[in-house]
Amino acid sequence: MNIDMSDELESLVSSLAPILHFHKDEGRYCCFPTDAEETFTTFGTDWKQFKKDLAPNILDPTTPCYYETWKDEDLIQIRYWFWYRYNKFPDIPFRLGDHLGDWEHVEVRLYPKLSIGESAIWFISNHNTARVTSYPTTVTFPQFKSETSSFSDNHIHVWVAMGSHANYMSPYSRVYCVARRYCDKLSKDGSVWKTEQNLIPLSETNFVSYMGRWGDRKAPRSPTNAYNNRWRNAPNDLPIPSDRQ
Repeated sequence: MNIDMSDELESLVSSLAPILHFHKDEGRYCCFPTDAEETFTTFGTDWKQFKKDLAPNILDPTTPCYYETWKDEDLIQIRYWFWYRYNKFPDIPFRLGDHLGDWEHVEVRLYPKLSIGESAIWFISNHNTARVTSYPTTVTFPQFKSETSSFSDNHIHVWVAMGSHANYMSPYSRVYCVARRYCDKLSKDGSVWKTEQNLIPLSETNFVSYMGRWGDRKAPRSPTNAYNNRWRNAPNDLPIPSDRQ
């Protein structure tokens, strides 16, 4: 990995765009990411018409990946957003955990001027929290346990749990479970999405001004909602040497 933090912001957005790996049964069980602008055009004025929809069942590599950026003198942030029409947690009874709509994301924070050297921290959405990895591995983020990850050039590889679409650093990661029995499912042999192929700024979407829920009261809040503010994943802290963790 060789991140040039002096690059133009748009170049960084492209060079750091994540690569998502889906479960081999995703298309048979639930749904792949899709075009959020199309969904908003159809249902944005009347979400009561938005019903359970397990489509698409085949990954379209040209699916939009939306992103937003923040840039200060000492910190650059990029957050990549993915839209799914439905969240279907595997095998859980009474459809607990299932809901309309599913916004997931990957965020990277770049620190070009740290006293401990240039550093990058990734936060990947995982249910109601985030998992973290870092570069170099000698740094971490306060109050998070940094996990081992893999990259192609500067593109982080992320494994997506079947149906719930929670994100993981590896197909062998320890998964989230409910009641120790109903757990996320990962696999290493499914479809692969290189998000850099169709990056769209949130600021240029037709839903940039919409801050409500994408569906009923259980549906996720819009990426532009205050809940998804700049510090949603973690406070504005600095990375620390991993031996201090």
